Amino acid sequence: MQSLRYYRELIQKIDAFTDSVVSTYGNRLQCRKGCSSCCILQTIMPVELVPILQWYAAQPELIQNTITHKKSDSCIFLHLDSCIIYPVRPIICRTHGYPVLLHNNVDICPLNDGIQFEPQHILHLENCNTMLAAINILFIKEIHIPALQKERINLQAFFQSPESDILSVVHALKGY
Repeated sequence: MQSLRYYRELIQKIDAFTDSVVSTYGNRLQCRKGCSSCCILQTIMPVELVPILQWYAAQPELIQNTITHKKSDSCIFLHLDSCIIYPVRPIICRTHGYPVLLHNNVDICPLNDGIQFEPQHILHLENCNTMLAAINILFIKEIHIPALQKERINLQAFFQSPESDILSVVHALKGY
C-alpha cells in the first residue's frame, strides 16, 4: 500500500530528526526512558494503528494485560513509565518533548526548557501533521476495513473491544 510506504518514510524522517537532537543535546534532554510526562495519548489516525496492530498480533497478552490494568489518564500503552509499543509508537509520541514549531512559536516540554536549540533542531510540526493527514486520507481510500474508516481512532475504546474484533482487523490487514 502506497500510504503505508509513505507513513514509514515519514517515521524515518522524524526519527532521523530526533536522533539528531539527541546526539546534539544528549544529557541535557529530559526525554528518555522513564520520563512519561507527555504520555497522554488518546486517539490516533487509522494509518498509525497499523504498526501497532502488527505489534499486537505478535504479543496480544502483553498489550491486553497492560490495557486491562490501566487505572489512570495516561496512555493505555504506558506501563511502569515505559511504552510497551515503543518501536511502533505514533508520530506524536516520537515528537513529544522535542522542540517543535507550532503556529510560529517554538514549543518544548517544560522539562527541557532552558536549552537553546539551533534552528535545524526545531521540527516544523504543522508540516508533519499536514503530511500525516494526507497520508491518512490516502490510507482510508486504499483500505476497505470498516473499523479503520474513521478520521481518528480512540485507542481505549478500540483495544477494549472483544479480542476477536481486534484480531479480525489484524487479519483483514494481511490482505493489504
